[in-house]
Amino acid sequence: MNRLSLTTPLLSGILLISGILSGACLNAESIPDLPEAVTSFGACKLGNFVYVYGGHVGEAHVYSKATHSQSFVRFNLKTGKKWEKLPFNQSLQGLGMAAYKGKIYIAGGSQATNEKGKESNLSSLSEVAVFDVKTKKWSQTTPLPEPRSSHELVAHKGKLYVIGGWNMKDGKGENWHFNGLVADLAENPIKWEKLPTTDWKIRANSAAVVKNHLYVIGGLNDQGTTGAVRKLNLNNLKWSDVSDFPSPNRIKGFGSAACNLGGKLVAGGFSYQPHIFIDSNSSWVPSPEKVKGKRFFHRIVPFTNEKVLFIGGANFEGHLKDIEILDFSQDKHGSSKESQQEVSEKNKGLAWTGFRGQGNSQSNARDLPLEWSDEKNMLWRSKLSGYGQSTPVVWGEFVFTTSTEGKFSEQLMVHCTDLASGELIWEKSFPTPVKIERSQYVSQAAPSPVVDERGVYLFFESGLLLGLDHQGTQLWDRVLTEEYGPIEGNHGLGSSLFQSEKSLGLLVDHSGPSYLLKVNKRTGKNDWKMDRSERVSWSTPTLSTTPQGQTVFVSSNGVVEAIDFEQGKKLWEKEGVEGNTVASPTLTDRLVIIGSSKIDQTMALNRSIKVTEDRVAWVAEDATSSFGSPLVTKGSLYLVNRAGVATCHDVQNGKKRWDLRLPGSCWASPISSSDHVYFFTKDGETLVIKNDGSQEVLNQNKLSIEGRIYGVAAVNRTFVIRTGSELICISKLKHG
Repeated sequence: MNRLSLTTPLLSGILLISGILSGACLNAESIPDLPEAVTSFGACKLGNFVYVYGGHVGEAHVYSKATHSQSFVRFNLKTGKKWEKLPFNQSLQGLGMAAYKGKIYIAGGSQATNEKGKESNLSSLSEVAVFDVKTKKWSQTTPLPEPRSSHELVAHKGKLYVIGGWNMKDGKGENWHFNGLVADLAENPIKWEKLPTTDWKIRANSAAVVKNHLYVIGGLNDQGTTGAVRKLNLNNLKWSDVSDFPSPNRIKGFGSAACNLGGKLVAGGFSYQPHIFIDSNSSWVPSPEKVKGKRFFHRIVPFTNEKVLFIGGANFEGHLKDIEILDFSQDKHGSSKESQQEVSEKNKGLAWTGFRGQGNSQSNARDLPLEWSDEKNMLWRSKLSGYGQSTPVVWGEFVFTTSTEGKFSEQLMVHCTDLASGELIWEKSFPTPVKIERSQYVSQAAPSPVVDERGVYLFFESGLLLGLDHQGTQLWDRVLTEEYGPIEGNHGLGSSLFQSEKSLGLLVDHSGPSYLLKVNKRTGKNDWKMDRSERVSWSTPTLSTTPQGQTVFVSSNGVVEAIDFEQGKKLWEKEGVEGNTVASPTLTDRLVIIGSSKIDQTMALNRSIKVTEDRVAWVAEDATSSFGSPLVTKGSLYLVNRAGVATCHDVQNGKKRWDLRLPGSCWASPISSSDHVYFFTKDGETLVIKNDGSQEVLNQNKLSIEGRIYGVAAVNRTFVIRTGSELICISKLKHG
């Protein structure tokens, strides 16, 4: 093994993760080593094969014909046992390599033609070669306008993008490129066009396209290494800056690598720690796992949507030929044992995972907007197909919503929207198992979905229950109305899903045989089913997870119950409650607070299973909680009645501190952050007060909306507001 100089430029850690919070296991499968130790090579995946081409095999900073690899190989990721040798084209290092529809493209690169021991004449090339994987033959297409090496080549939606690089002549070149290039593969011959000119130059960078944005990460310029990250919006071809790539050392983003894995931008530098970019708040999130060792100028390719290959490269000891597999799938490391609480801690402020967020309407988001209007802090507005009343849920860059289309809700819709831009990423439509005529009295896609690191889970009042991954691929589905009979009643069903780490919970209370389900997220099958009496309700249960176990609290038309969520056994119940058909229970350490539309029925119950008498701890003084659920924050309880009057109570005894008339009535539950409490009225006005139990009004904001505000999600610096047919993003963030 050749020893590398400590000044070697071959510093590239290429790291990848599938989700923000998943864990990893190394070497879940084995792939044989490369035929030779190599750096500065090209690699890509096409179909079931990973392809590796060329590169540098000599001592660092030494270049000759003898230091170029003469290898072009591929490996079948499903059935392969060894690397297959393919016809070689020409010696190259620092090349761009990408795959699209049965073809592999190699653009530019550098080549030395001097003999070993002679002065290097390493020079950039302009040739673009095409390999047909079926015929295994090479051809040439339109060369680059100028020689280029130390760049990246990316294929996306039928186009090739070249970004970064320079023109090196006889080992001494200094012609930097200020323009990237693009070519449409539908043209024959292809024609290279310049991308918009930049005021920066870069080489030894990485690049990837995610959700129609071309990201350029780190590299080296004439001033030294940089961790700067830019993105090009491929819709309008405008450049913008985003947060620098994090690096623990002076290498920064020089020699970095990046990739799109399942719609995520992932990257790494000379470090053990991979990172994923969250465009919604312009931040880099570290992965929960690290690579076994730092690598320089290696390549990564996606193995699956959850696994990545680390191929070859070098470290300070020399070149490498081994391959690591990093597995970030949840199922793979089910024993690694991150609790939901631990996951939530890592994910603070980055997700709104279900109805009322984590089930309490409290947001961990940083720096939420305080004021906004149609002009101020309005990031985007996006129309949704169909109509729905569910709360949007957010995971990283994805906003998930539901709706129905048609007079009888014939189509059930699921949308995935880009949080940064408001652009629709994907949309899925499912035929309804039961037609339900739409009216102002019947809920329309009212149950809210839940989302976790693996997927999004949805329930519609017609009985369809299904799981999708973040890219919209169906994991499983069920039709509960076929299994358990029709859902009966005059006002539809509004109870939303709730979740634990591995399970979903669903309450179906209606005018027919009612039930409570616990469903396995991975299979969609029941863990248990609890049959219930007929009782019409739209309330969503609230789940409590403690070291002692998981308890679900149900408030539903006359009764409040505590149920062991692990076993499906009732722990206690409180009957005789009135008006508790809409609001969800809200929890403190010792109390479960029940909202009711009737005076003297909004109350706090002692949670303890040991209580046999005096279950009622207190009754809220002169207050009701109609549509929105009670909010508890910093020792205060906030309620909103049908007329749009908010009241504040001492959470210890229920005594009223003050009341305040809002600009209108509220259908969405109030939300708290560390500093503020937000009341979103159904007509588009929001009152913001100080989160200290006082009555201090900080701001009143108004939006022009069509319809009503039904739900709100709060993530770092951003609100996502949902009306029947529109998403509105209020944010302090600025995106290009």
